[in-house]
Amino acid sequence: MGVYNEYSDQQLTQLLISNDHDAFDQLYERHWFQLYQSAFYLLRDTDASKDIVQDVFLWIWENRVALNLGNVKAYLKAAVRFKVANYIRSGNIRESFFDQLAKAPPSSISAGGDEVTELRELQRVIYEAILQLPPKCREVYLMSKEEGLSNRQIAERLRISIKTVEAQMTIALKRLRERIGFRLVYIILLYSIPA
Repeated sequence: MGVYNEYSDQQLTQLLISNDHDAFDQLYERHWFQLYQSAFYLLRDTDASKDIVQDVFLWIWENRVALNLGNVKAYLKAAVRFKVANYIRSGNIRESFFDQLAKAPPSSISAGGDEVTELRELQRVIYEAILQLPPKCREVYLMSKEEGLSNRQIAERLRISIKTVEAQMTIALKRLRERIGFRLVYIILLYSIPA
């Protein structure tokens, strides 16, 4: 595989057409980590990010005969972003996604200008969605997420039952997913279009 180190991405994709496994391995090794970082930067989910990158490369291998990619790196990055957008749209994002994204400083992960712009825009969207929650939901959510209080602590402080706290958190998370989901997809896709 060492001989392929000097090959361009376009040369490697041409070799894929003739079922060259080493060319595929080189293309994968060259790009997988950056693609993983891009997915993780948005999802904050290691397993989902790895699965998305694997799916993109699997598609490339399965469709190698018909590949006609001008800029391989740009294509791979766009493919990962579309997969991330579909993942978010499907509602598979975990509760911790909102917490981690809202608190992540833009310098926390080395990224290009588009990724930092995306992160700031996503944080703004989450902040606005939190402000639009009904007052009791917002209060419970912020006590949980910003103050780090347990459901029991919130219930004691607000003098409500733990079941009420759980219900308010469920409502808050459902509304956040509804309000944020499609806006996140839009932002991700907006920044995936090359200038």
